[in-house]
Amino acid sequence: MRDLLRDLQEVQAVDLDSLSEHDATSPHDQELREVLQEAEQIQQDIQQIQNHISQLQIVNYQTLNQTSHQEVDKQDSNTIGADIRHGGERVVQRLHSLKKVRDVLESQHGRGHPATRVALIQYQSLSQALQEVMASYSDTERRHQEACRHLIQRQLEVVGKVASEEELEEMLESPDWKVFSDQVEGKTARTALVQIESRHKDLLDLEKRMEQIQELSMDVAMLVQEQGAMVENIQKNVLTAEATVQEGAEQLERATASDRKNPCRQLFCCCFPCLKNL
Repeated sequence: MRDLLRDLQEVQAVDLDSLSEHDATSPHDQELREVLQEAEQIQQDIQQIQNHISQLQIVNYQTLNQTSHQEVDKQDSNTIGADIRHGGERVVQRLHSLKKVRDVLESQHGRGHPATRVALIQYQSLSQALQEVMASYSDTERRHQEACRHLIQRQLEVVGKVASEEELEEMLESPDWKVFSDQVEGKTARTALVQIESRHKDLLDLEKRMEQIQELSMDVAMLVQEQGAMVENIQKNVLTAEATVQEGAEQLERATASDRKNPCRQLFCCCFPCLKNL
């Protein structure tokens, strides 16, 4: 993920520097500059999402390794999750805008125009980068979910309460965060109870975050699907153009051969040998 973002940064920096070295006063240069500047802003938004994911991983680690539950950590997890969701939604909107710009450029200047090609390449690369960063976020939440479940089960075993997978799943699905109180008894088990209830709250909040991001995940999937259809259409057009060129070349070759065998041409060349060498 970071390698892809780094490559985008380097390409954008080179292109912008190249424009800066010349007098970017023509309309075409201005269009290209605007495309690259917008792509750079989108890339920065994606990088910010990646930074939020790194922060969430740190908070998750601290949450799982603390001896007592701190509400500030819970708030941080939910705040970071909201920031990731809002950032992803903002990137999706900007990518839709970039695609519209690319369509306008193609209608005005054609598919081979530099600004059109750069807009297409940036749209494809940034869509892929967004998909990868959102997959990283989903993986981070999934791993934290598994860690919380494992910790709950381990704490139940510590206090001598063995729960089957079905019983554990039933308890985890309950919205009541005190559902584990009946499973733990005695003063020596209070620390384990705090850990269990805290992780249960973690799981409930995590599920809410994942539900809230489902629509964004569908939007990202649609972007990638549209990108695939666009590439497939371009490849189809290229193959059609190649076939047309090949067919034209064959027709030209047949026409040339037929012209050489034309009896009138042969008679003309025999009668006027001097013209044959011209």
